[in-house]
Order: sequence, then C-alpha cells, then structure tokens
Amino acid sequence: MQRLDRRLHAAMVMTVFVTIETPAGSRTKYAWDPKRKAYVAKTVLPLGMAFPFDFGFIPDTKADDGDPLDALVIADAPLVVGCMIECRILGAVKIKTDAEENDRLICVPANSLRGATWKKLEDLGKPLADEIASFFEDYVAREGREVEVLGQVGPQAAIKLLKKAAR
Repeated sequence: MQRLDRRLHAAMVMTVFVTIETPAGSRTKYAWDPKRKAYVAKTVLPLGMAFPFDFGFIPDTKADDGDPLDALVIADAPLVVGCMIECRILGAVKIKTDAEENDRLICVPANSLRGATWKKLEDLGKPLADEIASFFEDYVAREGREVEVLGQVGPQAAIKLLKKAAR
C-alpha cells in the first residue's frame, strides 16, 4: 500500500489519500481483507439505512481499534470501491465503541464542486455535521456494540488523530 501522503498547503489545509471501501448510498458495508487481498461484503445495513457518503480508510495508519483510521468522504457523486482519492480533512467525529476510541475523519475531495470552499466541519452546517455523527452512532449501535459519540472536532484536532495513527 502507498505510504501515508500528507501535504501541508500554504493555507494550512492538510490532504490525505483515502481508500474507498463503501460507496455513498450503499446498504452493503465492504471491507478490505488483507489476507484475501480483496474487498469483501462485511455486513448489510437494515432496510431504510444506507451510507450517506463514501466511507473508507487512510492507508498506512492504525487506529486504537487496530484497523486503519476510518474516513467519511463527502464527494460530489458516489465513488467506486477500491479507488483512492485525495481529500482535505474537515474534522472528525470522536467515537468510543466497546471501550476503545474508533474515531472517523470527515473529508472532502481536494477537487470538489460541492465542497470547494469547505475547510472545516462548521462549513457543512451544524445540521449535516450532527446527522453524520448520528449515522455513526446508529450504525454502530445496530451492530450490537456499545457506542458513545464523544463529540466533533475541527481540522487541527483531526490532523492530530491522523498523526497518532500514522505508522
């Protein structure tokens, strides 16, 4: 896998490459299986529930749960499973699942129409940011795991989470 690519721009905006596992609108959650070297269908969300945006991970990172750091990508259109896309980090939703942190970065493609001017979570508007946090809470709870949303953080705190997870 490609090493974690981090670039600091003059505007202090950090970009990372995110590998997409599950496209926006999908009820099926896919996951990279390193042993099989393929994406596998991991679970299906209940009727009426789907991923609101593309979901994936940041290669060459390891979060507290032992998996790569998760990332939600707010793209203009659904992306395909397995693609890598350069994204700006807007912030993160801090989540505790089963007594360990399992935070999710919130990103927008570096080349985006919808999010061209977004630099931080507040740029999404509070209702959308809160809906994203609620989705993660509901998604994890429906898996039968304990979940607690600890809050939302801005880009600088999210970058610290990324640096902590970098291998």
